[in-house]
Amino acid sequence: MNTDTQTTTPVILAKDLVKTYGNVHALKGMNLRVDSGEIVAFLGRNGAGKSTTIDIILGLQQADSGSVEVFGMSAKEAIRRGLIGVVLQSGSLPGDYSVAEILKLFSRVYKRTESIDPLVEETHLRHLLSRKIRKLSGGEQKRVRLAMALIPDPELIILDEPTAGMDVTMRKEFWDLMSTQASKGKTILFATHYLAEAQDYAQRTVIVNAGRVSADAPTEEIRRAHSATRLAFSIPASSLEGVRAGLAARAAELGTVWELSDIAEVDSPDSASASLGEEDLATDHWLRVEFHTTFSDEAARHIVAIPQACEFEVVFSSLEDIFAELTQ
Repeated sequence: MNTDTQTTTPVILAKDLVKTYGNVHALKGMNLRVDSGEIVAFLGRNGAGKSTTIDIILGLQQADSGSVEVFGMSAKEAIRRGLIGVVLQSGSLPGDYSVAEILKLFSRVYKRTESIDPLVEETHLRHLLSRKIRKLSGGEQKRVRLAMALIPDPELIILDEPTAGMDVTMRKEFWDLMSTQASKGKTILFATHYLAEAQDYAQRTVIVNAGRVSADAPTEEIRRAHSATRLAFSIPASSLEGVRAGLAARAAELGTVWELSDIAEVDSPDSASASLGEEDLATDHWLRVEFHTTFSDEAARHIVAIPQACEFEVVFSSLEDIFAELTQ
């Protein structure tokens, strides 16, 4: 989280939100603070509490207990002032309106005086202006919703699964537009199932699980803190015990544990002939060794110093791997 803005009024401040539906506890003390200019990914499995939290922030539902402020005021007042633009999963658009008609209607609601032509171009709706809403694909309707959300030139943009139903090209166009909005200093909170989007676009990631926040930090910091990098290499079988002992000793110095997670017999690598003689190659068999560590740089330095080790491979955990770990 950006600590430089902690003394200013937060864009979103949700404290200790509790929400139940009968015997289902959707939120169990949800806390969320979003500051000006942040791009925050809001992640969680279905039923984790993402959409409920967003609905409460927007005033679409009431929490059983807890409090919410948006720009230091109620969501209703912030929306009335045009400070919030929203793209939600739920809700339908009037099917008999054309795209042009719905955009003009929203322009009148928010008393927008400037032309919406630049917005139409940015959202790639020019060729759809005369088409009825009911004739649009799901992805095209999402673009209309986005244009509607941006009509008041909001300071906060809230997106709930914004690219669901979009093809690859539409998703790229969408995030290009969001990058433009971010460059203008807009604050963006988005929930998504496309974890690559969070990894690529979010400065900060909030992961929710069972109605509470389970992780909240800059996206790269979450990756570093929870990432278990996989390292693999090939060695002669006769070197295994020495390698195992060396890894254990170095790990102990660092105060961590390096456990070999997989050992498999493999053919002798072509690169081995440079470090072993033909006789050694004929009498020794080879192993493919794999282990996981959060000290990837130090582990890699140790491995490359192992005599006869070759065919190195390093695979870093993705945000999707970490998400699965934190929400299982």
